[in-house]
Amino acid sequence: MSFSETHEMEGTLKECLRELVAALGHRDFEMTGDEVIVRDQDKRFVISLTYEGDRRLGSLDLPMTRVEYTCSDCTEAEAKEFQEHMAKHLMRAGGG
Repeated sequence: MSFSETHEMEGTLKECLRELVAALGHRDFEMTGDEVIVRDQDKRFVISLTYEGDRRLGSLDLPMTRVEYTCSDCTEAEAKEFQEHMAKHLMRAGGG
């Protein structure tokens, strides 16, 4: 099964990469430019980041980065587990 999902993160490329690396914990990964390649058993997840510039919110200018997760050889359950792990570890406090 092929899996692809896109999210937005508030932050610069550097900030988002730092957060993604922390969220990956002890998983096997490598970074090449604006991509993080995660190896999980025999699966390969690719996380691609694209800086989209600042978004104005009232008096704030928030840097925004598009994050695309892809996996061409994972099951729906494996993709869901990976996404849930990343969402849990990238969640910021506040609001609700």
